[in-house]
Amino acid sequence: MIRYLTGKLSLVVVQVLVVSTLVFSLIHLMPGDPAALVLGTERGGDAAALEEMRHKLGLDQPLLAQYGHWIANFARFDMGVSLYDSTPVHTYVLQRLPNTIELAIVAIVLAALIGVPLGIVAALKRQSFVDMALSSIAALGVSFPVYVLGAFLILLFSFKLHLLPASGFVAFSDDPVKHMLRLALPAITLALGLAASIARMTRSSMLEVLNKEFIQTLRAKGVSEWSIVFKHAFRNAIIPVVTVIGLQLGNLIGGTVLIEYLFNWPGMSTLLVKSIANRDYPLIQGCIVVMASFFIIVNMLVDLLYGLMDPRVR
Repeated sequence: MIRYLTGKLSLVVVQVLVVSTLVFSLIHLMPGDPAALVLGTERGGDAAALEEMRHKLGLDQPLLAQYGHWIANFARFDMGVSLYDSTPVHTYVLQRLPNTIELAIVAIVLAALIGVPLGIVAALKRQSFVDMALSSIAALGVSFPVYVLGAFLILLFSFKLHLLPASGFVAFSDDPVKHMLRLALPAITLALGLAASIARMTRSSMLEVLNKEFIQTLRAKGVSEWSIVFKHAFRNAIIPVVTVIGLQLGNLIGGTVLIEYLFNWPGMSTLLVKSIANRDYPLIQGCIVVMASFFIIVNMLVDLLYGLMDPRVR
């Protein structure tokens, strides 16, 4: 297991290095002068302003020197300063990343708690009314736009029932209760759509395992149905479900922009959109590298879970 873990960690380092190289390359592959793009049409023709911006971005150095500085600074978690207000990029990241991680983890936990049991029930009640109803609800949940669902939940729980605040953010350190109340609606909105995908995958994986010969053998030996379902079938069916959960969690880090805007939740997605609007290239690069690195780390953790759940993977 230690060798397996070492191999995965080495692969993560290589993947993060590749991602950082690609992000560095983006500013050099785009058409035109990046400094002129940052300055915009009003100051893009000013030679002195262009030279100053090129120096600020480090574009006046040789390409290999720029790459060496970029990798060395990235290894120290130094991704430069924002061109918009000269704030260090890592300061923005440290402010926004915990909010996005919190929202993503709460949403994926809620989705798993909803989707896995529903998928198991649908598999056990195959081709019954319960199965058809749950499958229809899951298909509707997958196809329903998340921003429409979020608006509906705001109308229902905030304006109609007055149970939860519609939007806003309060730091957990300032008021834990208000923080959790404002986290509830965005997390539920994300969780309902994710739960539908998890339920469908759980149902499909459970059906495949329940049709295996060893399940019929266990039933012939008189093993209880509860033990067959949860001790044997579910343990063999869980790996595809974990894969889906891991991919969804990684996607949430950069894919919650609509929810963050709708509920005014200060996360990484809205930070990235804001940096693009401001042509803030150091901040854009920092956001992309952090999001991609988090996705890589989540995939590594999923692989490690494979090794813990199935010795054949190790």
